Amino acid sequence: MACDLLIFAPHPDDAEIHCGATIAAQVRQGARVVVVDATRGELGSRGTTVERDAESAAAARVLGIAERHNLELPDGGLLTGNRGQRDAVIEAIRRHAPRTVLSIGPASRHGDHLALHELVSGAVKLAALHRFPSAFPAVAGIRLWCYEAELPISAPTVLMSCTEADWECKRAAIACYGSQLVGRDGPPTTIATPEFMRWVEARGRTWGFQAGAPYAEAFSGPEAARLVNLIGV
Repeated sequence: MACDLLIFAPHPDDAEIHCGATIAAQVRQGARVVVVDATRGELGSRGTTVERDAESAAAARVLGIAERHNLELPDGGLLTGNRGQRDAVIEAIRRHAPRTVLSIGPASRHGDHLALHELVSGAVKLAALHRFPSAFPAVAGIRLWCYEAELPISAPTVLMSCTEADWECKRAAIACYGSQLVGRDGPPTTIATPEFMRWVEARGRTWGFQAGAPYAEAFSGPEAARLVNLIGV
């Protein structure tokens, strides 16, 4: 089924952390939102794939995501030049026929984040080629935007303003990932610290100040001059 907004995330929890409030805002406005996770996060320092599958499903319910599935590509093994991985992304785009695609942006340290950004960027164009072999028809006219990753966007081309309720929905969705967060035994990670959620809050409030809203999330892309809403509703 066609969707309004298709979001690609490298690992379960990336979509919630980096653009969860935008998802909540778009759903609130009536958008059909689909999330595709590239990997199951099997190399993560905390939690099992079974736990993370359950957590991502719970977070999807919190945000009101219409559909979520996982490409089951190798965690730690996303590669820009891998044709099979590229084709899996193309199939997802054609299957969901979105009006807008959101992908993780290039301002990142993580190899999987960087590779998925490149895979999605190329796949959006290839998905529009009618002679490209696929089980699904070509999809053209897709707008592509990149959401902020773990490193800041120095000059975002658009800030998506979010209400207090949208941000609370984001908080609740992130909280679904209990295996990854502080409060559970396990090795230390960037996420499993009290400072992590303070960073998430500070980033949202900083962009919100710039956008004249309680909170905002930052995106980069080539189409800011005509963007009013990611899905146009």
